[in-house]
Amino acid sequence: MQDFLRYWGKAKPNKESSGAPCHLLAYHSLDVAAVAFCLTAPGSSRGQAIANALGVELSQFQSVFTFLLAVHDLGKFSQSFQALARPELELLRVPDATFSYDVPGGHAALGMLLWKRGATFKESKSDVCGWPEQGPLSRYARRSLEAMLETSFGHHGQPVTLGNRSVEEDFLPFDENAAFEFSKEVARLIQPKWPVALMEDQSWISLLKKSSWQLAGLAVLADWLGSDQSVFSYVTEPMSLQEYWREFALPRARQQVERLGFDKPKLATAFPGVRQFFGFEPTPLQSWAEQVEISESAQLFILEDVTGAGKTEAAITIAHRLLGQGLAEGVYFGLPTMATSNAMYSRIAGYYLRWFREDESPSLILAHGAQRLHNAFQSTVFSDQPKDLNYRAEERSASAVCNQWFADSRKRALLADVGVGTVDQTLMGVLPFRHQSLRVVGMAKKVLIVDEIHACDDYMLTLLCALLELHAQQGGYAVLLTATLPVSMRKKLTGSWMRGLGIEGVQFPYHDDFPLATTANSKGLNETKLATRDSVVRGLAVEHVSDQSKVVDVLLAAAKRGQCACWIRNTVDDAIDAYEWLRARVDDPDLVLLFHSRFTMADRQRIENQALDWFGKSSGVADRAGRILIGTQVLEQSLDICMDVMVSDLAPIDLLIQRAGRLHRHCRDAEGNPLADKESPDLRPAPVLRVLAPSFTNEPDKNWIRSFLPGTAAVYRNHGQLWLTLWALLEERAIRMPKQARWLIESVYGPDAEDRIPYALKDSFFEDEGERQSQAAMGQFNRLDLEAGYVAASARSGWQGEVDIGTRLTDEPSVVITLVRLDDDQRRLLPLESGSHPWEMSQIKIRQSLADKLPEFPETLEHLRTELFDRQPGLRFSRLWLGPFDRGGYCYSESTGMHKPRVAGNDLR
Repeated sequence: MQDFLRYWGKAKPNKESSGAPCHLLAYHSLDVAAVAFCLTAPGSSRGQAIANALGVELSQFQSVFTFLLAVHDLGKFSQSFQALARPELELLRVPDATFSYDVPGGHAALGMLLWKRGATFKESKSDVCGWPEQGPLSRYARRSLEAMLETSFGHHGQPVTLGNRSVEEDFLPFDENAAFEFSKEVARLIQPKWPVALMEDQSWISLLKKSSWQLAGLAVLADWLGSDQSVFSYVTEPMSLQEYWREFALPRARQQVERLGFDKPKLATAFPGVRQFFGFEPTPLQSWAEQVEISESAQLFILEDVTGAGKTEAAITIAHRLLGQGLAEGVYFGLPTMATSNAMYSRIAGYYLRWFREDESPSLILAHGAQRLHNAFQSTVFSDQPKDLNYRAEERSASAVCNQWFADSRKRALLADVGVGTVDQTLMGVLPFRHQSLRVVGMAKKVLIVDEIHACDDYMLTLLCALLELHAQQGGYAVLLTATLPVSMRKKLTGSWMRGLGIEGVQFPYHDDFPLATTANSKGLNETKLATRDSVVRGLAVEHVSDQSKVVDVLLAAAKRGQCACWIRNTVDDAIDAYEWLRARVDDPDLVLLFHSRFTMADRQRIENQALDWFGKSSGVADRAGRILIGTQVLEQSLDICMDVMVSDLAPIDLLIQRAGRLHRHCRDAEGNPLADKESPDLRPAPVLRVLAPSFTNEPDKNWIRSFLPGTAAVYRNHGQLWLTLWALLEERAIRMPKQARWLIESVYGPDAEDRIPYALKDSFFEDEGERQSQAAMGQFNRLDLEAGYVAASARSGWQGEVDIGTRLTDEPSVVITLVRLDDDQRRLLPLESGSHPWEMSQIKIRQSLADKLPEFPETLEHLRTELFDRQPGLRFSRLWLGPFDRGGYCYSESTGMHKPRVAGNDLR
């Protein structure tokens, strides 16, 4: 028996577990290699894309990548690792228990350590890797080989670091020889076809570094799929590597890859045209989308048009055309909030099946918990697989990590055929988080559609630009949607895309037209002015209100007239105050509805559905009459609602335009019933957007907004821009779309806007400008250096763990809170909500300072929390709030969400 068969690679977590006690290391290595072989087989777009980027044939790349994964666990040949378990199997070599397994990076780092510093490996690298030439590798060939091995040894989700550790601290000569013999035997079996001439060319290394992110992601995926015990059951019977490869590894790998849909892309249908697909006449933007020339290589589309112009359908048109032409294999919709994700998911659910042939079963996944979760991705395979022994607290087995990853539906969406979720999940692909490379692989060959891109702050914009650069670099397609985009932001976005294509320093003309469609590809930049349908040309009168009591009078009067009304506030606390104050003054308090971000997912969905029933496209006078909606910024983009009367707290101009889009959104008769003819004029009284703001003056003091709306002043710190917004609105006394769209935006955000800001508000303007520059700089600092390749040094701020923070730069991080309760026997923690996905439905995401005001989880129940995390691995990302929820510094109720107990006598200003 060969010595390398005397080592275990996977082990049962305890002796009581049934079946074989372990899986031999050589066999597990071949399992993962076989998955790598299948993932890069002919017909694999992922493998072909990387092969093309590296300038090699697919078969050549397949053989090299398979070898890389065959040696991914060389570090497990160490004495220190083998001492972690004692499977009861006679053939195993008994480890020396005096070796300490305390190396940062675990066995992944030990594998790279052995390869770089092992005496035997130093002398025999050409033998152990199947190098076709005799003698030592050249300097560049060695660097190329080690750059590729970095992606393999980094299969736990981040690059490895070696420090000053020596091989002798973990390996005996016997172990090193066993690893040496295994590598040689694997090289004979797989016969990697190394691109010798390319690897000895210094310039090729830069290409390799750019592709290393995809290589690393595929390595993680191969390791996870090859660690699934439900397919790769433990084998302990000694046999040759050739026999195991032929009889076990390859057949199981093919089964695994095929059943999860990774073997080949879903076959798409040809796009039949807007009229045939959607059933209505195309808008000018949609006509452009069905006719615009599509490049066979990476292409960016930016669609700027008014609300109601059909931007989503235009994006779907472009995506369907790309799918039908075989230029893309999937779609990911990135939205700014969970609420907008829910709304988009509902729309896409009605379309996505028709993008593919009838005999295909494409997967559609929402990137956060939701009741309506279509899960054709067969992800239960992962959550149901048996567990392996964890190596230590900070180094879990591949199956354990895989279970946790796929327990979080937000992450599954990036590997589904069609994913809908927040843009954050894609932005994490350019941040140094564990498993970011898997996100990169998930985005490859997908159409990335990002809606409401104007909602990005400068930190997010920096990350989005980095993401676009990466997506262009790997040959992707992206569609960006907005109704209010400053020209300066359009320049940044298109510039990033062109950099990804290797085109820099070219000056392009940028037009001020609106609506506008922009494309960017290797041929350059093209901007097309679009026409506008008469039905979406609108003018809203603007009325300035400087007394909150008058706002309440307006809302109550509208309700009494049988209309529906809305007040959008800038803070949750202000919204709750207005909600409770209004409920105390209407005849039926149940006619007042509150919507903000501090509700559990279940209550958010309930409120969303209620709002759509009352104020949605199909609502009639019986649904709408007398009802009042109080909400925060979530109403800007999240719900397709139509209000008769609207008031908004003062906000930056682009946000007010978004809010105004919910006023008279759909054509209705005089009573508020929807009109059958969508092109008919609205028969209600002319719409008026009322803006609550302090009195306007050309010479305000520095507390102009802070003394009137302190919450607004804290949220929107550039008080100069707030003043400019009010100035622009009062100049015209109306918002006319699309005629005034560009003028309004540039009046507040354009290069000359600063000159109009009053002296007393200059400080806030410059402070905000400094903060914006700081945000952009922080984004540059935090983002990965993609040019450096998949190495530890690519993260300037250091690699982070498995936590979902960092995509939005605020004063403080956000925390996911899971509301839990004890069962009747006080022996088990249960979610607050019931039904489908109860844990995700019981969560709220709030800022850290609010989370710190919640009661600590009782130490006496710590054992129940540990047991819960074992049952629900995805909850490790969250903090538990144990009920009851009607006492303490903050309370929770289904009508007001998370809130402070109301103080008697508290009133609106």
